[in-house]
Amino acid sequence: MTSEFREVDPRTLIPNPNNPRTSPPNEERDRRFALNIQIVGVLQPPVVREQADGSLMIVYGHRRVRCSIMAKLKVIPVIVRSGDEKLDDLAAGSENMIREDMSLPDQWRYVDRMRREKNYTERQLCKALMVTPAYLKRLSLLAGLHPPILDAIEIDYGPDERALRVIARTPADEQRAAWAEIWSETIADDADPAEYRMTEDEAKDFDWTDFAHALEHTQFFARDASFDDALARKHGIAWEEDLFAEGGQDNRYTVDRERYANAQRAWIESQLGEDDVFLATHEYGHPRMEDGMRRLWHAEEGPRAFYLDSRTLQVGYVFFERWTPQPGAGATMGASAPAPKVRRDISGTGEKMIGQIRTRALHSALDAACATAEPWDLVGALLLAFCGDNIAVQGDPTGGYGEQSARDAAAAALFPEGVLVRDPDLLRTHTMAVLRSVANCDVSLHSGSGIAAQLLGVLFDADVQMPNMAFDEFLKTFSKAGITTAVEAEGLAAQSTGKVMRAALIAHVGEGRWVPEAAGFAQSTAAWKAKLAKDAHDAARLAAYAEDDDGDQDEEPSDADDGDDQVSAEDETAPEDANAACVSAAAETDGAGEALDAVAERLRDEFASTAEGRAHFDSHVVFVKAA
Repeated sequence: MTSEFREVDPRTLIPNPNNPRTSPPNEERDRRFALNIQIVGVLQPPVVREQADGSLMIVYGHRRVRCSIMAKLKVIPVIVRSGDEKLDDLAAGSENMIREDMSLPDQWRYVDRMRREKNYTERQLCKALMVTPAYLKRLSLLAGLHPPILDAIEIDYGPDERALRVIARTPADEQRAAWAEIWSETIADDADPAEYRMTEDEAKDFDWTDFAHALEHTQFFARDASFDDALARKHGIAWEEDLFAEGGQDNRYTVDRERYANAQRAWIESQLGEDDVFLATHEYGHPRMEDGMRRLWHAEEGPRAFYLDSRTLQVGYVFFERWTPQPGAGATMGASAPAPKVRRDISGTGEKMIGQIRTRALHSALDAACATAEPWDLVGALLLAFCGDNIAVQGDPTGGYGEQSARDAAAAALFPEGVLVRDPDLLRTHTMAVLRSVANCDVSLHSGSGIAAQLLGVLFDADVQMPNMAFDEFLKTFSKAGITTAVEAEGLAAQSTGKVMRAALIAHVGEGRWVPEAAGFAQSTAAWKAKLAKDAHDAARLAAYAEDDDGDQDEEPSDADDGDDQVSAEDETAPEDANAACVSAAAETDGAGEALDAVAERLRDEFASTAEGRAHFDSHVVFVKAA
């Protein structure tokens, strides 16, 4: 294979008919790239191949050519390649996937074509595209998707991997029917709802988890409904009879998920008492307990929290109580009467919905400002974000009990009226104050900043601030081998004892400055690179393991093994895990079950006042009666 460098008019170059990137280009990104080309030119020449008629066809670099034309360049550099044309397609795909990812559907179409037309093996594709077999396997899931779903993935608003697996293994006609049901009442009458392509705004808010659940559960039976026939008629539910089901039970069913769900919700609303609530559920159907609520596992009366399983659409409820704080300092236990219950204008469920909608709006605003935000606005925003309720700093010397932290002081000074004061000197002062309060190089599991603080030291040249460390108290921490290495590095001879070598090193340094390499900041860059490489390697191994172990990947976790859901701050799952089993078994065998249960419940309530605390308590504490 030979290559020749030329300068040509980009308008004369012919597009490659086999270009693997077929998705419409992002106009805003192309515009920014064209502006960049106007300033710095084309840094990496496109690769072309000369045709029999003398014309030049692009092998890869279509975007560079397109944006060079947008930048109105008269000539651009290209590399004219000759040799085996079979490699052109492989080079085009690898160039696009490695340097700037194509959309997932385009990657799948390209890989599929390489297998069919070029007979490339999986091993060859993985090596050329620098991807794992597990990644190629995930791409193959796209083969069975309804086209409008592929369109959503094209614009980066498609389903997550779990929902994608559920959708991909559902027959295409069922996907099509479910898609048509969703959009039948939304789009114009003359359009086909089964082929409807979502707008970007619609795709942002589309609930793929709910869509996947709809495909998992396509028949909803009357026997599982809480509503009666009158409510079914009111919501337009037309029952069908399952002629192949077991006799002796109500085998009527409907496939209209939306109407069945609406009837269930209407029934729940009709059952709500003064103190009852209607809760949302998480992915596996368990209720999401609101802040200030505590689930009562063994209660048989009291306020009820209803919920609708998002997968099966079955109604459930649990008993709960409102969690109130203990009386404050100086108050007499039990002396103050409980405050009367006042129903809020907006329920906790409504407030959660407001929070979710606000979050989407905030994230959209951040995305819109990504390319144009002023640097000082970004500094101020980061300082404000440090004051969020979800931020905690262990060992902050400026944030003791009853004291204002550097973060709070910065927010008060920079946002006195709720609007950022754009004073560069004030921003610099408070930024450094907050960094000083947050960043430290302590060797501590809980309060040390770790390598992040060392990288800050590299950024702000902290090595020059290091003091002379050639003093006896520090050098006594060296082993004999360590102090021997240190003195030899300074050109001194090794001695028979560590004491003599310490004295020799101190005398040698004198009034100068000596800092061992291990104590400096510069060495942290190599450690950081190694950490990033290890993290990437571990992530790839985990991804490959997850793909190779398909047996339980799509199964719903049981109550005893809910993965991360067991320790979620919002989701309180039943304490029927191994630790609770140990408590129960111990109680039954020693004859003191009721007393032990009472102690366990009292301690749980006393020490775990939050959902997160209770989940941690249940997963870490076991009660065993001594013999």
